[in-house]
Amino acid sequence: MRASTPSTLPGLSGTGNLPDPGLSSEAELVRRARTDPDSFGQLYRLHHPAIARYIRRRVGDRDTADDLVADTFATALAKLGRYRDRGLPFRSWLYGLASNGIRRWLRRSVHRRHCGLEETAEPAHAGEAPAVDAAESARVALLSLPARYQTTLALHYLEGLSVLEVAGVMGCRPGTVKARLSRGRELLRARLEVQSAEVTS
Repeated sequence: MRASTPSTLPGLSGTGNLPDPGLSSEAELVRRARTDPDSFGQLYRLHHPAIARYIRRRVGDRDTADDLVADTFATALAKLGRYRDRGLPFRSWLYGLASNGIRRWLRRSVHRRHCGLEETAEPAHAGEAPAVDAAESARVALLSLPARYQTTLALHYLEGLSVLEVAGVMGCRPGTVKARLSRGRELLRARLEVQSAEVTS
């Protein structure tokens, strides 16, 4: 069964205005959203585009991504009462929820492949190279990396989060993020070189 779509959540119609300019800060909007569905709807409309883009980049499949986006905002609504402002933008918390959902999906996908429950793509005909553009090639290479490097690289380079924000999302020190960025770049570069060699051979 597919997860509930975002539009089924209280106050989420997918249309309407962005946060009231009279609000002093996003923190005030978050405070109101704990008891006011319309305020949560404003948070949803403000952050949905970025969270949806992030998840779609990570998983590739649009239907799966849409389910994970819905799950992310449903979880945000359920856990909003426990959210604490730790000096980082509210989006950092949402990215953390999204990353956790992606990590669970990746574990399930690996399990399904190991158990033979997941369909595999039809092989290309002999002598026929699959058409893969540079962006898709990079995404495939990124998905081949360990999850901690996938998440770190995607949040920093694709979503534009600062090292401090990424550290907040992943629950680690900024120095750890910097080390993962460095190592992740090396792994990604090596993987892209392997893919390039496979295509040209």
